[in-house]
Amino acid sequence: MIKKLKNKIKRLVDTRVKLLKNQQRLNEQTHFNYNQISQLFKEESFIPFSAWAMSPSTILHVLNDISINKRKVVIEFGAGASTFYIAKLLKVLKVDAVFYSVESDAIWVSELRRQLEIYNLQDYVKIIHAPLVEIEKDFSYKDQKVWYDIAVLEKVFQDVSKIDLILVDGPFGGSTPFARYSAYPFLQSKLAENISIYLDDIKRPHEREIAESWQNNLNGHLRFIERYAVLTNNRKGFDVTPFQLEDLPL
Repeated sequence: MIKKLKNKIKRLVDTRVKLLKNQQRLNEQTHFNYNQISQLFKEESFIPFSAWAMSPSTILHVLNDISINKRKVVIEFGAGASTFYIAKLLKVLKVDAVFYSVESDAIWVSELRRQLEIYNLQDYVKIIHAPLVEIEKDFSYKDQKVWYDIAVLEKVFQDVSKIDLILVDGPFGGSTPFARYSAYPFLQSKLAENISIYLDDIKRPHEREIAESWQNNLNGHLRFIERYAVLTNNRKGFDVTPFQLEDLPL
């Protein structure tokens, strides 16, 4: 009886130690990745990271991809901290690329444009205000009801082709079931041969199912990394995953 109790306590302690070790590694990795992307803003600045913000790890992965794979057409759904970092990367590295950021909230669009002008980044990103409206069945999934206004997006993207990086962090999950599904079917006909698609918040069941559905359609390679997913169709390209710290001892 005593031996069984000791073994049970040991298993509980080992599990707790493992959880603490994993959390410590994750905290250190996030801190490292944040320091990396912060190099883009050396002047006095403040890029807000709210509870809805994309993690520094996700942003760094996207920045690596744009820089190393020389992405030419980048489209983001859901504007935020990532918008500033991507625009600044294009400016600092003089990357020959066009960057579109789609946002549904008119007030945030206005504030975003104001802040981009403060950093002289307004010429490196095209902010598109597209309210959430009822989505057509051709672009919806299961119980999804709304998405960005396709009439607005079709006008903006009518001459856009060979999109090679898509970042999906919107609409917000509470807007409708499977809120972020429509990004892939809407842009499917405009994709380049070599494409990366990033989807944030995959710890939520709907987002995870969306990523798996996209993979079936694209027949690409899907990876789940912490709280985001990456879908690519070119396994021979460079590995742009952010540098990973070794496991840290307790």
